[in-house]
Amino acid sequence: MLLAYRCALASTRVSAAAVEASEFPVDADRHGVLAVPTIVVDDQSGWAGSVPEPVFVSRVVQLAEARLADDGDI
Repeated sequence: MLLAYRCALASTRVSAAAVEASEFPVDADRHGVLAVPTIVVDDQSGWAGSVPEPVFVSRVVQLAEARLADDGDI
């Protein structure tokens, strides 16, 4: 989660929030959380498990680029 917060501090285009799955089971179910941590990007895409910082940033950028391409913004 710290990496997500650091990304949010670095860019106004990124926001980050931590949700305790056991306290918010409806949200956890909605996002298919089966492991901790689970990273969710744009309420739909993501991955489970901890990854090194370069991998985290790369995945977030790839998902953002894919989302922009789908929306026709790039």
